[in-house]
Amino acid sequence: MTVKSVAVSSLFAGLLILAAPVAAQETVPAGLLTEVCLPYANRAQTFERSIRAARELEFRRPVTDTAPLDEWASEVTMVSNDGVWRVKIEEGSVERDARPAYEASCTISSSRASARELADLGRRAFRDPRYWTSPPDNAWRWDRRSAYPEEYGLAVEVTEQPGERPAMTVRGSYY
Repeated sequence: MTVKSVAVSSLFAGLLILAAPVAAQETVPAGLLTEVCLPYANRAQTFERSIRAARELEFRRPVTDTAPLDEWASEVTMVSNDGVWRVKIEEGSVERDARPAYEASCTISSSRASARELADLGRRAFRDPRYWTSPPDNAWRWDRRSAYPEEYGLAVEVTEQPGERPAMTVRGSYY
């Protein structure tokens, strides 16, 4: 092997090593979105199954959360093994537009992802106008088109509150 080929292959290997964390950072929220949040908010997956799906993506409960998970729990927060990503899975009854509703929601956040990056993920995932609409005054929100909007709805929104991590919430509302 010549010195030139060794240098080229070393450079290539170095680029692969640098690119791997970037690719991994993109696969975490995409996996959460497709394997945990959307199936849960659509009620295609139970609360317990969503927790198992997050565990399969190498998420765990925070170290500070040592209390046993109640059999009838309606909320759980999990973190990625590297501590960068969080997912909060919750369900319960709420008042939505002056009507009682049951909601299943899943929130993704990260200490390293900005609201703009989460919104870019949302635009890539929900840009098909046959299935999703986005209000003209909020480019960071997508509503699933539904034949029965008086019975259920699915919405995805990216928010950024002062002092908090930017977050993407997938919320299914059932009336």
